[in-house]
Amino acid sequence: MITKIKLKNFRIFKEKTIDFSPGVNIILGKNGVGKTSVLEAIYFTAFTKSFKAPKDIDMLKEGEDFFQIQSFWEDVLYEHAQANFLKGQGKRFIFDEENMKRFSDIIGVFPIVFQSPEDFKVTAGANMERRIYFDRFISQISKSYLDDLMRYQRLLKMRNAYLKQLNEMKSYSYDTQLDIYDEQLYPLAYKISSLRQKYCEMFNRELEELYQSTFTNGSIGSIGFIPFLKTENEENFIAEYMSESKNNIDKEIILKRTMQGCNYDKFNFFRNERPLIHFASQGEHKIWMTMLKLAEGTIIKKVHKKDAIYLLDDLFAELDVSNTQKIVEKILNMKQVLITTTDSSDLRLRDINKDEKALNIIEICQ
Repeated sequence: MITKIKLKNFRIFKEKTIDFSPGVNIILGKNGVGKTSVLEAIYFTAFTKSFKAPKDIDMLKEGEDFFQIQSFWEDVLYEHAQANFLKGQGKRFIFDEENMKRFSDIIGVFPIVFQSPEDFKVTAGANMERRIYFDRFISQISKSYLDDLMRYQRLLKMRNAYLKQLNEMKSYSYDTQLDIYDEQLYPLAYKISSLRQKYCEMFNRELEELYQSTFTNGSIGSIGFIPFLKTENEENFIAEYMSESKNNIDKEIILKRTMQGCNYDKFNFFRNERPLIHFASQGEHKIWMTMLKLAEGTIIKKVHKKDAIYLLDDLFAELDVSNTQKIVEKILNMKQVLITTTDSSDLRLRDINKDEKALNIIEICQ
């Protein structure tokens, strides 16, 4: 649970301190006052990068040389987290006076479930967006998955660079160097795809339960996972991987990229067994994504025995009152939730203020 955050030179804030409470925290204010920036600062601390800014310097207040985010926590590994960015020198994270040398060690320290309007690209966009989403989530709860994924991506980049060299030399045959790369890639690809399959199955169980307990119309959401290779076991996977790699090598060298691997795994979202991307309205996309986020938090708690913190940016947008009220019933039971909104009337309309003792209103003004 996060109890306090202090921002210096972050986005529009020169200096800003905000206290958080258990239960539901409503960050209220007009557009442009920095509500989303508060969530962004927490996200940056937990994931070492922004969910919206392509470069760290984009979060720096205009005219300043550094920004600093200090946050204070309970019931997690570290009580005090400090995220610093200095123009020209990059970023540094200090947790309880410990300099975090590997950014990958930070992922998962603070269990976060984050939702924003930009998540529409996960449900409605290209498969790559869904793959990135699952990679980010699984990396939060499995250090080995994150390590395997990072190693796989490094090796894949090296293999693709070598394919480019072969193309320039007009050499179109499988050689010893490619064999070395593939022998390192295929065990990683197998582990990554297998764990993706495992977590998709977990998500489907949680989604089924959530939909049944939330909606009375029989609606159901589910995820379909299609691995780039469908095999019965690791031995068959390795044999097929190596066969495909050798058979396609001339095409790969011409295209200068690897044509197989877990970067070709596919995720499909369904609502009532129909592809969400083709048959859902914008509001239905929002409902689906919100249910997915609730499932996220449930899985985090089951795996790590820790309650996630829910950061819900502009939750009420695109949701009708009836559906919001059903989802709010779930949210009110969470240990800690941070919701941004522009209109306090949204709270009354959606019954989110019916339990005032669990409600902390944080008003952000310019």
